[in-house]
Amino acid sequence: MKRLLVVLLLAATAWLPAAAAIAAQHKPKEEQAQENGPPLSDEERARAKESPLELEPLEVTSENWSLNQEFTLRLLRGALGHPKSHKWEDRNVWICWIEDATGSHLSYLNCARNGDLWALERPFGLNGPTVPMGGYGTILRSSHPVNRYKLQQTLASLPGDKQLDREFVNRVIAGEDAPRDIPSDAELDEFTRAYKAIEKLLKNGASEDRQIAAIKSKGLTLERYNRIAELLEVYDSLRSDVAERLKALK
Repeated sequence: MKRLLVVLLLAATAWLPAAAAIAAQHKPKEEQAQENGPPLSDEERARAKESPLELEPLEVTSENWSLNQEFTLRLLRGALGHPKSHKWEDRNVWICWIEDATGSHLSYLNCARNGDLWALERPFGLNGPTVPMGGYGTILRSSHPVNRYKLQQTLASLPGDKQLDREFVNRVIAGEDAPRDIPSDAELDEFTRAYKAIEKLLKNGASEDRQIAAIKSKGLTLERYNRIAELLEVYDSLRSDVAERLKALK
C-alpha cells in the first residue's frame, strides 16, 4: 500500500525579488509588461538598439507549452500593469508594453529594463544629451504582431498567481528545478478539503485505507494529492493559498 503523504502547512514567506540577472540569461525577458506603457518616439526608436523579441505562437492550452514558452508567459503576466520607475534599485526591472504601429492596426510587444528607458531619455530637451547608462539602451520588440485578446486569454489560463510566477521565474534563472504541473484552483479546493478530512481522520486514528478513500471522495487520486503536497514545499505561494483556504473552511 502506498504511504500517505501529509504536509504541515507553514506560513509562506515573502516572495523573492526578481533577480537582476534576468537580462543576461534570457534575451526575450518580456517581464514587467505594461498594457499602455511608455510609447517611444520615432527619434527614440531610431536611437535605440533594437533586438527582435521572438514570441512563439501562443495557444490558450498549457499542455504543449515548452519550458521557454511558460517562462516567457510567466514573465509577461508578472509584468502587466507594472509602472515605469526611476528608482536606482529598479534599473534592472523589466517593463513591457503593447504599442500600435504607426499608420497600422497591428500591435507589437516592446520590452525594456527601466535602465534602458533611462538611457533613451533627454532630460534637458530633445537637443540635449541622453543619460549615460553603460550596458543599457536596448529595446526588445516582437518580430511579429501581437494579438492582445489572445495574449490576455493565454496569460489568464496560466495556473497559479503572480507570486507563483515570480517564484517560477526565479527558480529558472537560478538554474533550479521549476515544476510545471501547477495545480488549478479546482485542484487546490479538492486538496484543501481532502487535507481537512485527513486531519480529522488522523485525530480519530483512522486507517490509511480510510484516508485514501477520503482523498478520492474529494476528487483527487492519491498520486495527485501527494504531488500537490510536494509542490507546496516548492512554491510558497501555493502553501500560502492552501493555508488561506483552510482558514476559510473553519
